[in-house]
Amino acid sequence: MFNVTIATDRPMHKDNSAASFSPSSAAGASRCVRIFISCNPEDTEAERKALQERVYPKLREYCRYKHGLEFQAIDAYMGVDPDDVHDSDVRKLRMKLLDECLKFSAGPCFVALIGEQYGSVSLPAEIEANEFEVILCRSQNEGLSTRLLENWYQRDENSVPPVYYLRSKTDVLPDYCNKTVGRAREVAHAIWRDSFTEMKMIFNETVKMCLKEGTIKPEQAQKYFASALEDELLHAVVNQPPSVLQKCICYICKVPHLTRHLKKILKDQKGQTETERQLPQDALAYAKLLRLRDEILPSLVISSNLHVYTCTLLDNHKLNCTEQMSKEYTEGLCQQFYTDVVKLIDSNNAQRPTDGFDGGMEEMMKHTSLCNLYAALSDFEWKEMDQVKEYILGEQSNSPFIIVGGPCSGKTLLMATCAKQINSWLNNCNPVTVSRFLSSTSKSTSLRNVLTGICQQIAISYHKPIQIYSNNIVELMNCFVSLLEESSEQHPLTIMIDAVDQISGTHGARALWWLPKSLPPFTKLIISTTLKKYGIAQKCMSLNPDAADFLELKPRERKECNKILTQRLLTYNRRITSGQQVYVNAALGQCTLPLFVNLLCNEMRCWRSHDNIDDQTLGRSVHDSIKLLLETLERRHGERLVSRALGYITLATSGLGEAELLDILSLDDYVIERFWPQKDLPGSVKVPYYSLARLQQDLSGFLVGRLHNGVKLLFWANRHFSLVVNRRYLRNVETVQQMHNIMVEYFSGRWSSGRAKPLLITMLHQKSIEDQPMHCQISEHNPLMKIYVDRQQPSQPWLFHFQSSNPCFVFPNHRKVNELAYHLKRTGRLGELYLDVLSSFVSHQAMIKAGHLVQLIAELEENILSINRREIRFLAAVLKSAWCLLRTSPDDLSMVIQVKLLPFVECFPQLFKFLKQAYEEGLRHNVVAVMHSPVITVPGVYTALCTSELSVATDIIEIQSQSLVLVILENGTVYAWNLEIQAPWEQINTNGVKVSGAQMSEDDRFLVLATVHSTILVYNFAQLSLLYEVDMRSSLDGNTAEIRHPICGFALSITNAVAWFENSTEMRVFGLDSCHTVKQLNCQHEVQCVSFSTDGTYALCGQLKNTVTIFNIHTALQIAVVFLEFPEASVYSIFLSESNEEMYVVDNIGNICVWGTEDMTEPHLLEEIVCKEDENKVLSVELSSHSLLLCRASCIELWNTLSWSMSDKFKPPKSESFIRAILSQNCDSIIAVISGSQALFVWKRETGQCVLILENSLGSPLRLSKCYKQKALVIFTSKGFLKSWDLDCIDTASAIARTERTKQLLLSSQGKHFYTFDGTSVVFKWSLIFCQIEATFTHADLVKHCALTRTGKSMVTADVSGDLYVWDTEAGQNLHRIRCGNVTQLLITPNDHFVVSLCEGLISKVWKLSKGHIVCNIYSHLKKAMITPESTFVLGLHEHLLLAVSLWSGGIVKRFECIDKADIVAFQTLKDYPDYVMLVSSSGSIYTWNLVEESLCRQIQLPVKFSRQLDVFQVSEDGRTAIISVITESINVLDVLHGKLSVVNTEGAIFNQQLTRDGRYVVYVCYRHHCNCDLHSSAKLNIVQTTDGKNIGSCYLCKIPSCIAVSENDLNIFVGFEDGTVGMYAVVDYPGAQNKIKNRLSKVAKGDYPPRKKDWLCRNLPNAFWVNSLNEYSQ
Repeated sequence: MFNVTIATDRPMHKDNSAASFSPSSAAGASRCVRIFISCNPEDTEAERKALQERVYPKLREYCRYKHGLEFQAIDAYMGVDPDDVHDSDVRKLRMKLLDECLKFSAGPCFVALIGEQYGSVSLPAEIEANEFEVILCRSQNEGLSTRLLENWYQRDENSVPPVYYLRSKTDVLPDYCNKTVGRAREVAHAIWRDSFTEMKMIFNETVKMCLKEGTIKPEQAQKYFASALEDELLHAVVNQPPSVLQKCICYICKVPHLTRHLKKILKDQKGQTETERQLPQDALAYAKLLRLRDEILPSLVISSNLHVYTCTLLDNHKLNCTEQMSKEYTEGLCQQFYTDVVKLIDSNNAQRPTDGFDGGMEEMMKHTSLCNLYAALSDFEWKEMDQVKEYILGEQSNSPFIIVGGPCSGKTLLMATCAKQINSWLNNCNPVTVSRFLSSTSKSTSLRNVLTGICQQIAISYHKPIQIYSNNIVELMNCFVSLLEESSEQHPLTIMIDAVDQISGTHGARALWWLPKSLPPFTKLIISTTLKKYGIAQKCMSLNPDAADFLELKPRERKECNKILTQRLLTYNRRITSGQQVYVNAALGQCTLPLFVNLLCNEMRCWRSHDNIDDQTLGRSVHDSIKLLLETLERRHGERLVSRALGYITLATSGLGEAELLDILSLDDYVIERFWPQKDLPGSVKVPYYSLARLQQDLSGFLVGRLHNGVKLLFWANRHFSLVVNRRYLRNVETVQQMHNIMVEYFSGRWSSGRAKPLLITMLHQKSIEDQPMHCQISEHNPLMKIYVDRQQPSQPWLFHFQSSNPCFVFPNHRKVNELAYHLKRTGRLGELYLDVLSSFVSHQAMIKAGHLVQLIAELEENILSINRREIRFLAAVLKSAWCLLRTSPDDLSMVIQVKLLPFVECFPQLFKFLKQAYEEGLRHNVVAVMHSPVITVPGVYTALCTSELSVATDIIEIQSQSLVLVILENGTVYAWNLEIQAPWEQINTNGVKVSGAQMSEDDRFLVLATVHSTILVYNFAQLSLLYEVDMRSSLDGNTAEIRHPICGFALSITNAVAWFENSTEMRVFGLDSCHTVKQLNCQHEVQCVSFSTDGTYALCGQLKNTVTIFNIHTALQIAVVFLEFPEASVYSIFLSESNEEMYVVDNIGNICVWGTEDMTEPHLLEEIVCKEDENKVLSVELSSHSLLLCRASCIELWNTLSWSMSDKFKPPKSESFIRAILSQNCDSIIAVISGSQALFVWKRETGQCVLILENSLGSPLRLSKCYKQKALVIFTSKGFLKSWDLDCIDTASAIARTERTKQLLLSSQGKHFYTFDGTSVVFKWSLIFCQIEATFTHADLVKHCALTRTGKSMVTADVSGDLYVWDTEAGQNLHRIRCGNVTQLLITPNDHFVVSLCEGLISKVWKLSKGHIVCNIYSHLKKAMITPESTFVLGLHEHLLLAVSLWSGGIVKRFECIDKADIVAFQTLKDYPDYVMLVSSSGSIYTWNLVEESLCRQIQLPVKFSRQLDVFQVSEDGRTAIISVITESINVLDVLHGKLSVVNTEGAIFNQQLTRDGRYVVYVCYRHHCNCDLHSSAKLNIVQTTDGKNIGSCYLCKIPSCIAVSENDLNIFVGFEDGTVGMYAVVDYPGAQNKIKNRLSKVAKGDYPPRKKDWLCRNLPNAFWVNSLNEYSQ
């Protein structure tokens, strides 16, 4: 058996060290590894196929995941017909691709596969006429037949100088590409092969003779003898710098038994004359191969570290063994190829910077790239530049400069050319140029995105922070105007906006109101627009009345265009005949636009002098010329490839990369059938790169590339190509949908990782697949077979997690971020859009890391309506609130979501998966997980009404059937607002008739408006049409008098409406269907309000003098009258219970009467509640869920309608008053408007606390409404804004438990509870599972101290009155209440048996916890006391000594004094070493004292000294690590064993710091006030490793902390806040810690509710009294 491996011969040179590589500017910008594969196609087919199927996909995935790079192997022989591989066109294209790889590859760029064949030479595509005629003449003289040369080569006078060109194969052999008649095609190919061989022989023999004679120069003869392999190899490795050669690899495979006889011939012919004539052709070629392989390459290896590998296959003439060796060689090559390329990729990208710029920087780079591209495409001489230069340099003009012109007039090229010249024009300063080319973008055409991008670029250029995100276009405009002021004489600012007519019409952007009419000094603004579109040019002119700052691009003269064409053709060494010029002149007579001239030049340079040109050859307009170009491409490349390739590029939002386009085309069955092999069924198939490269070459200058994050994207240089492509290829809706779906499949990665996609193929090939329409492919006449084929698709994760030493390093999938959502929307796959993009955490993270935070928010807001999800609106609001943080710290998204979504996830259960993903991704770079978040900011949505003059809203009405909110203004305008859309729209306008009130019928059919003219307008709301206008004051059939009073109000029942009038006892009833006034009702007194029974039969009319009259609407008869006790009051509101059995009457001073209405004709009084206090009049009343709310200016009352007792009463803040109040959705809270404040306040009924403030800065709330269907609270403000908050979120936020300011947190080492006290008389027991208050322990006075046993079963407290309390925390029983005296410190022994109560000036005591019996007294006062771990001594400071007092006798048994007599400022016991105590002295000494032996074990002298006040001294249980510091902006970590002190600097002032029990971490909270946003300005929780000071986790608290505690065993961190809430956070970097998150999320998912809160009371009186006076005790 033969072992064949790549490493049979050692590499000629192999440097395993990382190559030093300094890429050029172009390569440095590239993020694509492009490797050109050079080889002889005949003897490397198996190797190249193996590499393509097995190695290239792996390398592509490696590059994406390891370095965030794209990978492309350029094998331009793949997909080329074997009879065409040696064509000059193929060879020329390959050299162009090789150049691109050498220049732009971000890693290895060239790989040569060299075997034992030199390769065939090519026939020259063009030969100069003189040279060709010399060859022709010499051949004829030698007796050689020149018939083939004369037939295949034809003279072209259009070339400069004239040439003979090789005619196309189809020109000479029409059946060469005939796929319909297979036999004719085979014959044509055979003829070509024979002709090719014979012409090569003629050239070879004749040119050699001409060389000897000197009629042809050696440099001319080179093209007749060199193979493509030699040309490519020499071009890649000869005369290249070492930096390029280090990125090149050559694999040489030697097969001795195949060429031994050629070597023998070479050796035998040495020294003989005329050797070349006697050598066979194979031997000559082999000699050239040996020169390349054995001379040139070894010399380069030695001089420049070129990577060359050699393999020698062993001799064996047996066929089976040879095949086996070839197979093993191929396998070894694949392995070695992968290994070598990976090493080169790693070495060349080890220090490559990652994408550290945000969206603003990306936008800036994008348009800078476009500017460079357009400037390069512009080869016109722009005389108009002088006018632009004059404007830029001028100091007088402060107006914008306007450039106008028709389509394709060159505005973009002129703008780009000018932008490139600004630096040279202003060479005495450092100008800032901001350019935007809107005609080449799709996503950035909204005014908001345009202004945001410009503002960000100006801010970056002038180093000015932008701290807020705003979707308010006016705020953005103001920001834009203010940033213009940053320009200066040294740094002038020029803003260039091309194609402002492409900005969308949203916000009235095309009116150009957002452009400043007057510019600051040193600021210039240049804009371009089309001449007639949207009238923008005229609006621009009104901005700039100065004609000097206005430029109109007019069509060029025909003569000038002809001159330009002549010059361009000469650059290609081309010209045209005079006959052809006639048709060019005719075309230029129709159009002289720059794009037309470019298209004309592209066509003309292909003309031969003998071509017949006619009127149909050239187009007469830009679109005609583009159409003709596309037709030419279809003939050359096939309609399928052209239509789909150009269609996909057009459909993409930002263009497509070459590799992407190949992948997408490979997924398209319509395209892949063209490349499907006819003879076999491969397991994988892909569109060859060569096909796309040829198409790109033919579209050069029109289909261009720009770098996007280092990857070249193809897009149209002019948008008119998109227009023609759309009209030609994308008119069929089904085709477009199919193409969008394929792009979704690609960017979602559906067929990646080897997943095969099904393909239907026909098994009959009588008809060419190319010529069969798609519908014929699936018919009963053609047998079909479905096969599954791997299309070699790359994976498409949202984030690439780099396989490096740093697991936190992730790279966003920029292309998926840019494209997937767009194509999902275009295909209508909104469900997938919601699940995979909008509600996917990783998609949000990818977009934010890609710098697309603003676009993400816009995407969410734009899709709220189509998807109709409240949670999308919530996510958008959360991201807006965190915009300032996330734009600079994308990795904090997980923390933001945990903090802000966790409290509300029960409101939005659809976001549970989103939250779960946030935890999973967050743990990759942050060990802090939020277990309970008390951050309860309810995000709001707001919009401004589009009214020219501010008008007050009369009503806010919810239309439940359409999920709309109607806002009725006094001026008669009715606006509709879908809360999911930002802008309301006008529904109805009464044309100036003012409105006093509005109501909607129960079935949402009729909208009824009451006007100030006492008419009623009834609208059909579905059709928005006015049905009736009823004058309510007119006489009824002449039987009643005309009413002269205006309408006071009206009420609607199911079918009828009742209107009443000011100062009138009369009411009119009319039918909603007919709007005829049918009845008049008369009351005893002036009517104040009307209510209807549920079925609409009875009308209950409240009047002055507290009178209620009940009418039967159907009969218009009065059936009952009731009177309230206080006639001086008037009825304010009337309510009927759901059963209609009770009527609640509230008068305007707050008296309540309850009447039984089982029989409406005989109501009877059930309850009467009299307002005894002198309160204000009632402002609003609401009945909801057995609660009746009465709002007055001085108070809010809540009455229980079951017992008719007052359940709650709330007073406003001091010197303030209530304006309006309503109940929350679940009636557990009250939402109120208070005078002097624009915000809304939420009070919790149970506790009476203000638990929430709904922030509002849009004006004072004038109207307040609950919309139950949309679950929203909507307000109308005095500034004309509408704002809404989610009612579910308000309820959830209100339910979060809180106390007064949290002073102390108590944790037990076991159990499921923790405790807090807030300085009141109550101690709170919290459930650890629900983070809700489970029980309260109420004391007789304010609690001063609190201590908890280790197990948490008992608690000892002390109040300010001197009483001690012992509580059973499980039963809630107050076991003992002991009158003791003023306690300064409470301690419980670790064994939970004894309590030490220390008193200053009194006797301190040690007593039994269970019985309350005194064990002993302590007479010395101890400070900062602590009990030893074995419950033996109580340690404390007394003067400058540390005393150890026995817990059995109370006597001092040990004492410690510093050697230098310094004061002891802090000490700490060691749990793992209970006999030892660590102490710190004021002189900076640290002692370790053996308490039992009273010996000093260790002393460390710190480089700092402390006063008597030391803020922090904590030691780990094992005594190895300590933190010791004064609260500043640093933490001192002491390695006790090695005496090493380290300083950990923090981001701001430290509020609190704690060392964990094991000493591994320091937990601290700090402030960093560098920004005013909610997150940056709040305190931040941090986790630092003590070993290296590395911050491994953090979380913004978003509130003001008051205390902090860390649990001993599970590293839970509890933070108490000033507002009385508690947050819980966990450190999850140890095994099993993630289970805490899973358990917490499972509790959230289940939606379990905490047990009902229990309230425990203390004993009424003490049950024990202790004597405390020292004197008294001594007596």
